[in-house]
Amino acid sequence: MKPVFFMICLFTLSVTQAVAMNVKSTEKCHCFKNRTYMPKNKFISDKYLLTTSFNSFVAVNFNLSKSQIVMMKMKGETGPDTLLIALYVSREEKVDIGTILAVLENGGTWQQIIASGSAERNKKTEDVFRVIASITGEYKEAVTAVTDELLQEYFKMKQSEIEKLRQEGASGRELVLVKTLAVYSKRKETAAAIMVMYRQKKKSWSEIANFLGFTPKETGKLLVN
Repeated sequence: MKPVFFMICLFTLSVTQAVAMNVKSTEKCHCFKNRTYMPKNKFISDKYLLTTSFNSFVAVNFNLSKSQIVMMKMKGETGPDTLLIALYVSREEKVDIGTILAVLENGGTWQQIIASGSAERNKKTEDVFRVIASITGEYKEAVTAVTDELLQEYFKMKQSEIEKLRQEGASGRELVLVKTLAVYSKRKETAAAIMVMYRQKKKSWSEIANFLGFTPKETGKLLVN
């Protein structure tokens, strides 16, 4: 373990314990009031749908519960972008997530965290880490790099398919949602066809999920074992 991690070792246990103690508190969190598809207001539950499906995606990729994901997002200044990147680095470097968040909270940088790693990395991981290490303010490129890597790993998506959907305007959360719906719907729509429903036919995400046989809540559980 390198010096940057030594500085915050004492924080790790308390952070990990806080995660465990507060998981139950997130089960009653009602951050989204509108969680049901309503034909007369078809966009009202879209934000919830995108968030719950992405939380499930993050959870299955990092072997966590959705409750843990929500709790970590609610803790301190840990935003969803920071958490996503930190979880990826934690997994690849085999470093406790609490340690990484503590480094950041105590003034450490992504460059220091990446430089302190010692685990062997494959080419794809090295490419993603290079983007993370270049963070100076905006997280957009790093979040894109991590999300695309996870999509390739979990759904076996080709980079060309991902790039084509991004060219159609799909965000990371939308990519996860369209691929999830494409994989699990009995209608066998492709991810590209689902994007057309949203971008060109102006259907809401909740409307599309409903057409494919899922409520927003059911969609959020498709990736949860």
